[in-house]
Amino acid sequence: MKLKEMIGDIKLFERERVPREVRVLGIAIYVQTSSTRRTAKILSEIHPVSHTAVLKWVKKFEEKLSISNEKKERNLIAIDETVVKANGEIYYIYAAIDVVRNELILMRVYTTRNYLITDRVIK
Repeated sequence: MKLKEMIGDIKLFERERVPREVRVLGIAIYVQTSSTRRTAKILSEIHPVSHTAVLKWVKKFEEKLSISNEKKERNLIAIDETVVKANGEIYYIYAAIDVVRNELILMRVYTTRNYLITDRVIK
């Protein structure tokens, strides 16, 4: 299941003021940068958003899908690559999820896609 579809299926967002692709990209950027202000600044190049909006998206995402930093033995991991097109630019979002525990393991955003990036995400 693609990340965009998963976010749609868990009904993360009630309203559609900001396009879903921008919100998915915002969550992925936040996971990488850990800064709502920096994420909002990056997204504002595509669509105007505030840092509080980014914070609300992330909080809703964390409620639906637990995020953990501790090392655990994992039996089944799903890796997804989602392509998001926003404001004419293409972004590749990689996500790894522990299927058994329903935990987000990794989420990264890249502007290109190649073997080295895919290999890094898998490792």
